[in-house]
Amino acid sequence: MKLLDDSCTLSTKRLLLRPLRPDDAAPLFALFNNWNVVRFLSSPPWPYTANDAEWFVSQVIACSPELNEDVLAITKDGRFIGMIGVRLRKANALQRGPGPNIGYWIGEPFWGHGYMSETLGAFAQHLFKITDAETLYSGAFTENAASLRVQEKVGFVRDGETMLFSKPRGGDFPHVNTALPRTGFQAGGMAGGASAAANLRSRRKI
Repeated sequence: MKLLDDSCTLSTKRLLLRPLRPDDAAPLFALFNNWNVVRFLSSPPWPYTANDAEWFVSQVIACSPELNEDVLAITKDGRFIGMIGVRLRKANALQRGPGPNIGYWIGEPFWGHGYMSETLGAFAQHLFKITDAETLYSGAFTENAASLRVQEKVGFVRDGETMLFSKPRGGDFPHVNTALPRTGFQAGGMAGGASAAANLRSRRKI
């Protein structure tokens, strides 16, 4: 089920999130063919090739049921710098309830500038606006402290741990599940972590 319409475009203070285009395959490959990026993800192949990038972009544009994910390019001043996506999932080991699950990555040259927090905040705000989801889900491998900090800045709170298979690394690794309750999210893209955690604990008691 698609959550984003084909023309979905989101603007932040410094960035533009837009649908993928065929010409994104080349910059995607240039940034994603990097072990420092791919090793923290669960599903991409490694080594990563230009053909892999072209296939992925074509599948997103075609709304392939095989991929089953809505994806936006993250751009700065017209330059492709990463991606963020969402898919609807049933309750499973990665999320305690059904709902949207968010994944993302940003190219290494653009780390450390707050772009991912800015992106995730705007994306979460948009999902709460266009869906009736009470909780958004995400997470990261335990060792990916930077990604967990990004989620915490937006208001996601830790919501369990599991082991998750990493295709590029070829094994199971500890994974931290995170959740962002609607009631803990403030308009503008950022939320108080303590407030979100309190709301999540309250929901668990019901």
